[in-house]
Amino acid sequence: MDLMDSAMDSERGKNQMNTDNKEMNSFYQAMCKSIDGYVFICEQSTAESGYKVTLSEEFIQEFQLPEGYETQYFEIWSNKIHEEDKEKYHSNLQALVENRTKMLCMQYRVLNRNQKWTWIESRAYLSGEENAPKLLAGVIRDMGRQNQLDHTTGIMNKYAFREHAKQTMQEQIPFGVLLLNIDDFHHINELYDQTFGDNVLRTIGMYIQSRIEGNATVYRLDGDEFAILITNPKGEEAEELYQRIAHHYASQKELQGKRYYCTFSGTYYKYSDDKSYDDFIKSLKVGMTVVKRQGKKHLVRFRPEFLQYKERELELIELLRNSIEQDFEGFELNFQPQVYADTKVLKGAEALLRWKCEKYGRVSPVEFVPLLEKTDMIQTVGKWVFRQAVEMCRRWVCIYPQFSMSINVSYLQLFDPKFVDFMKNCVEEAGISYQNIIVEITESKFISDKELLKRVFDSVRALGMKIAMDDFGTGYSSLGLLKEAPADIVKIDKIFVRNIKENSFDSSFIRVVVELCHKVGIKVCLEGVEEDEEMNVVSEMDLDFIQGYLYGRPEEAERFYQMYLSKEQA
Repeated sequence: MDLMDSAMDSERGKNQMNTDNKEMNSFYQAMCKSIDGYVFICEQSTAESGYKVTLSEEFIQEFQLPEGYETQYFEIWSNKIHEEDKEKYHSNLQALVENRTKMLCMQYRVLNRNQKWTWIESRAYLSGEENAPKLLAGVIRDMGRQNQLDHTTGIMNKYAFREHAKQTMQEQIPFGVLLLNIDDFHHINELYDQTFGDNVLRTIGMYIQSRIEGNATVYRLDGDEFAILITNPKGEEAEELYQRIAHHYASQKELQGKRYYCTFSGTYYKYSDDKSYDDFIKSLKVGMTVVKRQGKKHLVRFRPEFLQYKERELELIELLRNSIEQDFEGFELNFQPQVYADTKVLKGAEALLRWKCEKYGRVSPVEFVPLLEKTDMIQTVGKWVFRQAVEMCRRWVCIYPQFSMSINVSYLQLFDPKFVDFMKNCVEEAGISYQNIIVEITESKFISDKELLKRVFDSVRALGMKIAMDDFGTGYSSLGLLKEAPADIVKIDKIFVRNIKENSFDSSFIRVVVELCHKVGIKVCLEGVEEDEEMNVVSEMDLDFIQGYLYGRPEEAERFYQMYLSKEQA
């Protein structure tokens, strides 16, 4: 009976031990998955060589540990440590063995699976009584990896991307990169704050990471840009991934009780062997420039001719700079009439900047104005535009006293603390009323630095000039802006006119905007009216002003005078 009881007790002990081991292993695996680093456990005897070590598979693979490492760990590991760091390593370990400390914290270099030296940090705590088995548990962190982690999103950063791309090139593994940029992301930061914006970036990064396959890795580059490196890409893999991401964010999302909306511009480039890393990145950036220039919200595959666009851009910048230095040679103003919606009588005109050069002829403002803003040449050109427009207004007010001149001002000019004084001096020198001048700023820039805008606009209004919000409806939160936007006039963008005969949304949008604006004393101008049928649709909407080809195209100053003002002088 005693023997049987003893056997049963032994069996129960073994079963309990197996259960404990399973629970310990389960706990260990959970720790490995939840902690940023490599978790290790050392069951310690009294001698260094007697340690039994448990490590994660990721650690074993990263540092190429052989079979039998469990009982020979410290000997094997010591051979991987940089010669200059071995003395520090062993002295710290000896302090543990001799019970001079229970905490271990040290940094040293070790050889990884790529046979490269990498800095690691080891932190551990020793538990157990003196002259009894002890347990050493801790975490080893790859400091190189830590430096490659984007702390905002939790995914890998641009340094990790560079290393991965270069290594893939070196190993001659076929790959491509899908570059994603969040369109107008600054609007989210401005509408809420940067902390919320960071949370949105984190959410987007996590979503992308959850949607990529095993042959892809996502990285956050600078700001609102993500890169997805795809090894051995197949067919339309990148395009399909872009569509999945774009579709997911095609509608408003909610985060922390706040709603946001974002779209993505994307470019995809499959690496070719004749490219260096720097050339590859340059090509990706050029591809993104092309997407943005084409209107954002879509994906383009990189084509070699894109590099020609970049070369053209750089050349245009120098040609623009030369024109400015040559007393604004090639620059001129065209003027498009604005009429009262009810009477169709001339109200005034919008001054529109045009530029031509010897090499390329006339260049679209859509192309050259962003270059002026990008290079800060807009400050100089913007002042020239304002002065020229005011001078032309002076001439035409003498003929038509109620004439008003709308002048486009870049939001960048508002950061000049002397700009309001500049406008004041221009108008005073011309000897005309401030009420003849309307300052226009596009809606997409309208919410940038609200406090600055308020100060500038208060100063402009104090002089008697009016302020117009241009391209209304194309920005981030158009209707929401009406509550606090300090505009006297709202100019509804022409995109709401293009399909107004077939699209009920466009006509409803215009009606709502007009009604809301009129309730708070804001007048409304509709842009882009080109056909009688379009005018028939909007004629009953109680608009204040109309601007479009139906009533006149942009014209040079002399032709504008002949077409619209000469009869007034007669």
